[in-house]
Amino acid sequence: MRCAEDEEKTGVTVVEPPFKKEHQLNNAFHSLPAPQAFLHSLLPPHPRPLPNSAGLQDYLVEDLCPTKLNSLASHLWLCSAPSHTNIPPLHNHAVHKRDIILTEDPGLHLVWEPSRIFLKPLPSYMLSHAFWTHHLLNGDVDGNRKFVTQAALGLLRSYHCCIRHQSDFRVAQAAHLIPPDTSWDQWCAFSTSFHAIHNDHVAPRYHYGKLQLSRLHWLVRIYRTELNYYYYDGGYSDSFAIYYGPLLFVFGTLSVLLSAMQVGMAVEQVQNRDWTTFWAVCRWFSVWSLMFCAVVCLYLVISFVIKSSDELVWAARAQYRARLRLRKRT
Repeated sequence: MRCAEDEEKTGVTVVEPPFKKEHQLNNAFHSLPAPQAFLHSLLPPHPRPLPNSAGLQDYLVEDLCPTKLNSLASHLWLCSAPSHTNIPPLHNHAVHKRDIILTEDPGLHLVWEPSRIFLKPLPSYMLSHAFWTHHLLNGDVDGNRKFVTQAALGLLRSYHCCIRHQSDFRVAQAAHLIPPDTSWDQWCAFSTSFHAIHNDHVAPRYHYGKLQLSRLHWLVRIYRTELNYYYYDGGYSDSFAIYYGPLLFVFGTLSVLLSAMQVGMAVEQVQNRDWTTFWAVCRWFSVWSLMFCAVVCLYLVISFVIKSSDELVWAARAQYRARLRLRKRT
């Protein structure tokens, strides 16, 4: 994939499609003579009309550009390792009991929770050599066109990490992420040069791999003054369900503490009677119950601090190494 120097700060500009013409997976736009006919035939049937190139450009920005994540790119090292290879193969999600959820929102691509991961299917127009040649890589490189090209390259490169084995390929087809009529050999030929796509060519979001949704929530609360990165309304029960576990833990701990203190106070009433052995057992049991609760709470706090600090130090070191490699390359 040849590159040329760009006049702007973005480094390099791609001047050839990321795959060869004979390896394209969609040849429906192969012989379109007129540019206007190409624009009308570029996309599959869609309920929204695209009357001109400007309308098509707006559609591609919405369909491909992770705008919010790009604005958070300088802080994403707090959510993930600063490496685009931090993407597990598709078969790995079944090992971790994680469901693959399709989404057309580019801002949710490779965003994960413990039980699921969101993946954006490859649009059919991105599999066409004519699409890259006539629309993305030709003409004046305005701002939107450049952002769309970088987002498209980042999306393609992410699939190079998602599909590493033939088992991943079968999972992708079963999940409708890639065309069902594509063979394994065709996919290998199509994606053979995706590994050569450099960070300078992709959107800032795609300098990173998978991103944890809970950490993105905290990022937007701090840097964008928003409550959640992605909000889905599941009703009142889902909104309050996240508080049930912590509240039950707090109430359970307080109940044990109060019961232990109550026992400690009550055994004083039988101190001078004949039940001295029972009095000693009750008193020391209440004391040990209080100590046990204190130790458990202290352990949880220390574990959280150690784990968070370890991840933060590791992320900071990885970010430093990435910047050091960038300085050496420039």
